[in-house]
Amino acid sequence: MNTRTRTASSAAKGLLAGAMLLTGLLAGTPAAHADHQSCSNRTDVPGVCLKVVNEGLRVTYAEAYHDGRTGAWTGHIDLHREGRHTIQRGDHTPPQAAIWSGVDDYTAGSRICAQGWEKVGSGWRPKGRTCFEVR
Repeated sequence: MNTRTRTASSAAKGLLAGAMLLTGLLAGTPAAHADHQSCSNRTDVPGVCLKVVNEGLRVTYAEAYHDGRTGAWTGHIDLHREGRHTIQRGDHTPPQAAIWSGVDDYTAGSRICAQGWEKVGSGWRPKGRTCFEVR
């Protein structure tokens, strides 16, 4: 294959790739599917993690759970979803996950958070917090 043939072949491949990309954009390709996962990392109050499955502003799954790094503490974990009710499990050792599954549409900037609460005597101590901002 000579240089002129290789150049023409490369140009044709580039045009084909560009056309395929444009076709996908014009067809209304959905937003990328994303999984968010984070854990509270402050050394003074670790304890919880958060997983959110979303596609743009649509959330299909959220879970607030014990991070496993902090040992088995007694308490509960709240799943706060801005504009919706908080999901909370009863107290356990270790705390059980608070899970939501379905389809919820949020406005940009809404927050979903995991907040742990450790039982201490007759009161509660914060045990980690991590959040996700829907975009």
